[in-house]
Amino acid sequence: MDPTDDAGREAPGARDETPTGLLSSAGEVLEGLPDAVVATAPDERIVFVNALAEELFGYPRAELLGRRVEMLWAERVRDRYTRNMRLYFATEHPMRFSAEVRGLRRDGSEFLGEMTWGIVQTVAGPLLVAIGRDISQRRVGEERLGAVAAMGVRALAGADPEELAHDAIDLVCGRLPVSRAEVRLAGRASIAPDGPIADSAERAVRVPIGARDELVIECERGLDDDEMGLVLAVANTLAAALERRRGEDQMRHDAVHDPLTGLPNRTLLRDRLEHALARSEREGGATGVMFVDFDNFKQINDDFGHAAGDAVLAELGNRLATAVRPADTVARLGGDEFVVVCEEVDEDVALALGRRLDEAIRVPLIVGGVEHGLSASIGIALGHSDPDALLRDADAASYRAKSGGGGRIELFH
Repeated sequence: MDPTDDAGREAPGARDETPTGLLSSAGEVLEGLPDAVVATAPDERIVFVNALAEELFGYPRAELLGRRVEMLWAERVRDRYTRNMRLYFATEHPMRFSAEVRGLRRDGSEFLGEMTWGIVQTVAGPLLVAIGRDISQRRVGEERLGAVAAMGVRALAGADPEELAHDAIDLVCGRLPVSRAEVRLAGRASIAPDGPIADSAERAVRVPIGARDELVIECERGLDDDEMGLVLAVANTLAAALERRRGEDQMRHDAVHDPLTGLPNRTLLRDRLEHALARSEREGGATGVMFVDFDNFKQINDDFGHAAGDAVLAELGNRLATAVRPADTVARLGGDEFVVVCEEVDEDVALALGRRLDEAIRVPLIVGGVEHGLSASIGIALGHSDPDALLRDADAASYRAKSGGGGRIELFH
C-alpha cells in the first residue's frame, strides 16, 4: 500500500502511532506534561502527540501521526509558520523560544495558543517539539478586563453618565452572549438602544448599579462565572462613576442653593437676574424684582425656637415658589428675606404677582401643632439694567411697606 495519500501525506498507520521510535525514550515524559505536545520531524510530518494535544486539536492520535504539521495551523499563517520551521531546522545551534500561535482544530475553528518551541536533538536526528496550551479564553478575559479598565478611566475623567451607560451596553453586548442591554438610571429615561427589556423576558438578568440604578441584560444563554463577573465589574464601575458624578452635581447645587429651603441663594439669584436683564435689553419688556420681608418673624424664633422658625421658613419658601410663574425665580437671601425675579412684566403684572405672593403668605400654617399667621412687606422694582440698582430699589420699597405697618405691597417709583 502506498504510504501516502493523494496530497503526498503518509496515510494514518504508516508510522508508529505510539510514543516509540524517535521519541521512545522521552515519550513517557512528554505524555505526562500538563500541556499539549506535538513533535515534528525535519520532513515536516508529525511523529508524536500526547493526549492533551489530541484534546486541544480535536483529532485522535491515529489521524495526526505521519501527517504534515501544517494541518494544525490556521491557513492564513501557514506559509509564515512553515518558513520559520524550516529556518529552525536549518539553524546550526538548537533554538528555544515562546510565541503565540494561531492553531486550527479539526472542526475548522481557530484558537490562540501559547507555545514553547524548541529543536531537540535525538539519536535519530532533530525534532521540532512544541509544548503549549489554548489561551483563547484567557485572552478574551484579558480583553474584557481591559475594556472595563478603559471604561473606568473614562469614568475617572468625568465622562457623562449617559455616555458611560452607552459604553456599558456596548461592552456587554459586544463581549458576552448578550442580545440586548438596558441601563435604568433613577430619575431619567432608561438608556436602551434596542428598546427596553421587559422584566418578564425569559433570559432577563437584573443587576443593581449602586442603590438606585440598574443594568438589565437579555442573555442568549446562561452566563458562566467569568461572564457574570464581567457584568458585575461593569455595574460596579458604572455605580462608582454615577455616584461620583452625582456627588459633584450635589456640590455644585449646594454651592448656589439655600440649604434650608432648597431655593437659589444670593449667588444664583444674581446670575438669574443678570441673565433676565440681558434679555430685557435685547428683547424689550421690563424685569421685575420683588423683595419679600416677613413681618414679625423674629417673634416665632423667640417664642417657639429656631427649629420651629426654620420649619416655617421652609414652608414659606415652598409657598412662594408655588405662587409665581414657572419661569420666575424665587431666592432666599438669608434670614426671613426672599427675592423674586420675574421677566417680561409691567406694573400691572408685577402688582398682580405681588398679590398672589401676599395671599400665599397669609394662609395660616401649622408647625409642631401650633398655628402661625404671617404677613409680609413686599417691595417691587422694575427695570432693564443695573441689577444692583433694582435690588436696592426693591429693598427700599419693602422698607417703605414695613414702615407703613407691614402686610402691604409697594411699587418703587
